[in-house]
Amino acid sequence: MSLSGLWRSRSVRERGIVRAGLVVLAVMLVVALVWLPLERTRARLATEMPVLRASVSALERDAEEVTRVRALPPTVAANPAPLAPLIAASAWARELPGVQITVPDEKHVRLAGADIPFTALLDWLANAQAAHGLSVESARIEALPALGRVRAELVLARS
Repeated sequence: MSLSGLWRSRSVRERGIVRAGLVVLAVMLVVALVWLPLERTRARLATEMPVLRASVSALERDAEEVTRVRALPPTVAANPAPLAPLIAASAWARELPGVQITVPDEKHVRLAGADIPFTALLDWLANAQAAHGLSVESARIEALPALGRVRAELVLARS
């Protein structure tokens, strides 16, 4: 028997019940497969939007700060003296224990250390920038298993 013959063999009441069941099934499928996922996504986005907006505003503030800093005139080194005597005579080179500092030429300083505290390295670099006008030209920094310790090889250049 064909599907259309099976349908016609049913009474009017049975056909109405089957139609109603199909409509209910279709509504349930639409709710389960379309509306619920959309509602979950809407709720998730509603909770994420304030965080994303705060992130965007922080990035915009950072971009304005970068623009402001780039517009500043370049700083002149506070101490334009040759680097080799400065390093040899001062405690500047001893601020990072276990680090070898060499001066290949009058504009470059090479720093190498196998086990350096990372925060001390950052403080040293900030001091080198402020006091001697040095900036990082190249760097290779690897984290060590000990927390906050690094292996570093840097070349600093006077601008």
